[in-house]
Amino acid sequence: MKKARYICLEGSEGMGKSTQTEKLTNYLRERGFSVLQTKEPGTPLSPLTMEMRKLMLDKQFDEEMTMHAREFISQAIRSVHINNIIKPALPNYDYIIQDRGILSGYAYGVACGNKLSFLEQLSHMHDEHAHDLYDDVLYLTGDTSKGLETALNSKQEFAAGDAMEARGSAFMHQVRYNMDKQSSLFNTEEVNVDGKDIETVFHEILTILNLPQ
Repeated sequence: MKKARYICLEGSEGMGKSTQTEKLTNYLRERGFSVLQTKEPGTPLSPLTMEMRKLMLDKQFDEEMTMHAREFISQAIRSVHINNIIKPALPNYDYIIQDRGILSGYAYGVACGNKLSFLEQLSHMHDEHAHDLYDDVLYLTGDTSKGLETALNSKQEFAAGDAMEARGSAFMHQVRYNMDKQSSLFNTEEVNVDGKDIETVFHEILTILNLPQ
């Protein structure tokens, strides 16, 4: 049975994940491959997850949102995404390209105050081989403060702002520290984006994935 190559792009805010996800998807489709492009937390492929994403990340709810409530919403999104989108797609596509995944879930979840062991337990409820779910994890790294500035200056998804971005530079540095530490749990390759244009980063990604350029 054919199984899609499942590639996840990770990194903190403003590292270019969405741009590189889009470029890689277009690159593969232009070469005749069937590609599912998706993201977490919340994908347009599932309107339900987008509604939950708003509850989780819209800053207007931040004062009421508890640490565990946010995490349970995140896990609900992942449950719907994996079971309703990813698993049915694996035998039907050549590639699945995803913007953010479990590594981001761990890094942000721990930065919000959850214990990693708790997050791992929840992830393994969705898939007992959660750390091996992706064939490739591309971890985009760079200047965290500059990345946050880039994200804040881009078009905002929510009128009140993004609850995670609003926590500022110190929070994002903690997220970056967590990602560095927890990336070893996955099949991760690091791509540093500092001082590089979009095309240079993209060609590095193609090289890592052993795709023709």
